[in-house]
Amino acid sequence: MIVILVGPPGSGKGTQAQVVCAKWGIPQISTGDMLRAAKRSGRLEKRYLDVMDAGGLLPDEAVIGLIDQRIDAEDCGSGFLLDGFPRTVAQADALVELLAKRGRLTDAVVQLDVARDLLEERLVHRRTDKKTGQIYHLLYNPPPPSVGSEELEHRADDRPESVGKRLDAYEAMTAALLPYYENKGLLRRVDGVGKPEDVTARVLSALGR
Repeated sequence: MIVILVGPPGSGKGTQAQVVCAKWGIPQISTGDMLRAAKRSGRLEKRYLDVMDAGGLLPDEAVIGLIDQRIDAEDCGSGFLLDGFPRTVAQADALVELLAKRGRLTDAVVQLDVARDLLEERLVHRRTDKKTGQIYHLLYNPPPPSVGSEELEHRADDRPESVGKRLDAYEAMTAALLPYYENKGLLRRVDGVGKPEDVTARVLSALGR
């Protein structure tokens, strides 16, 4: 099972990816997580660090190289879920090539639809526990009293000045991506608003499972 989960920043891709991956026993490949890990380990070039901190998107060669290495791992043998990649038709074409040389194809593409004003609210109030990586939302899923504010990170790309740029960039770069997958008969559009479990039910229904 090879699934692509598509949606703007703050649409809940990470949450839904975890459920789908647990159901089928496949790994979640999140380009965002991979890039942040590379940033923390010092493996990301400064020019790429500057782009990330400004809320921009990295060039294709940086992202595709990471994907190419990752899907060769043993845990991807029975499939995987891509979260946050591809974002453009060029990246989608590159993915076709990566899979073709391994004799594989994409099974489905699920798009999570969420209105922009709600995305902004979700992102700006998001915080990450520095120790555990747990993600909280100050309005809807606040951290427990035992977690102090000093333990929470407000990521640079979740700050108000960066959120608008991230959403603008996403909308501009993915404008042609959904028609691309729709023409291939792979696209499944899902309402991403509501309780996580309700969205999950819609995602599984869209996948026919």
